[in-house]
Amino acid sequence: MIESNRFVINKFKNLVKETDRIFLTKKIDSHLPNLSKEQGSRLMSIFGTISTKKCIEQTKLILTQDAFSGKRVAALELLELNGTETVVDLGCMSGELSIPLAKQVSYVLGVDQTLELLKFTELKADEDNLDNIDFICDNLREIKLPEDTFDLAVVNGALELLPEIEPIIADDFLYKDRKRKVLGNPGEIQLDFLRNVHSGLKAKGRIFMAIENRYDYKKFFGVKSPHAGMYLTTVLPKWIANIVSRLFKKRDYRTWVYSFNELEELLKKAGFSNIQLHACWPDYRFPEHINVYGEYNQYFRPTSSRNKDGVIKIKRVIANRLEWLIFKKLNLQIFSPSIIAIAKK
Repeated sequence: MIESNRFVINKFKNLVKETDRIFLTKKIDSHLPNLSKEQGSRLMSIFGTISTKKCIEQTKLILTQDAFSGKRVAALELLELNGTETVVDLGCMSGELSIPLAKQVSYVLGVDQTLELLKFTELKADEDNLDNIDFICDNLREIKLPEDTFDLAVVNGALELLPEIEPIIADDFLYKDRKRKVLGNPGEIQLDFLRNVHSGLKAKGRIFMAIENRYDYKKFFGVKSPHAGMYLTTVLPKWIANIVSRLFKKRDYRTWVYSFNELEELLKKAGFSNIQLHACWPDYRFPEHINVYGEYNQYFRPTSSRNKDGVIKIKRVIANRLEWLIFKKLNLQIFSPSIIAIAKK
């Protein structure tokens, strides 16, 4: 790591250095939520001994080769980066966006609460000879971003999970069959997080956010919410969804997602302006089409959405035709699967 790039890390207080690139806000262990402590330890033991490609092959339930495909980063083209930006990726996971961003900007700080994933991302950064990326292992609800520091904040599929994330407490949080604690109103938690992001941005800094649409058309055709694990949960009024979740899941409904108008209002409450919304399908993870919300004839086709040989898979062609009918001809953007929002401080 070039020390001149450490000016961002130096703004955080009381960090514990774990590796050359990874810092902890407190000395903790961590583990992937779908692994036991023993499984996590075995996974950690292979990092640094084999390539990231081999890691992916041996951890198929956690990492996929598609994570570093061109399709994954296609939506970043909306940002029109100039190469001088300082970026924070909040909920960076295994670096699907952090690593590509580090190849395009001046500096990237990835934040995630899962140490195993950060160590994998560190390995990937080493393989790609990147010296402009660091990581902090911390809970997104607890970390305090230094004021006026970043040109861009990336929140990719993280906002809806914030109310489910418990604070990292080594003796209480780790390696147990955890029952989710009710820790405040989900909407207030998400708003506080966005205000923290707003504070951490420089003047005219931007937030790039990708999230599932509350009214995703697939929810009306028998597809469960991937986080709530129930049918039609997101489209119900939240108080009714909460009752249903308590009846069938024995827990509150906390993974709140939003419609276009609701997300715009949430960003405004957090202090953001110049909000640009985009309808995205098949989803924000691997977008094939991105449509400016409210401008039905303006289409953005990511240049990275195709396979390396320029061929799109047949099943996606069929799905694209269906979605072209719904969103292009019928102008039903309100039912698009995902929303991408870009806003300024």
